Amino acid sequence: MKERNKVYFTYDQINKELEILKVEKDLAYHKFLKSLDETKESLEIKNIIGDTPTRAMNALSVLSGPLKSAALTFLFKKIL
Repeated sequence: MKERNKVYFTYDQINKELEILKVEKDLAYHKFLKSLDETKESLEIKNIIGDTPTRAMNALSVLSGPLKSAALTFLFKKIL
């Protein structure tokens, strides 16, 4: 796409264009900051593993004694 050269006839036109460009720049900057915050939040450990450990512990709570020990040993070996 070919960029056209703009012709301004008054300083008010130039100032208005500069204000528009500043608002567009500020908007892009704030969108970037929001995206960065969302990315950082998505990389937090609680968001990476989710609620899987909680669900696993709930499933193991129905087991008792040696079965529970064996299941926990198996899970820890898989994790490590």
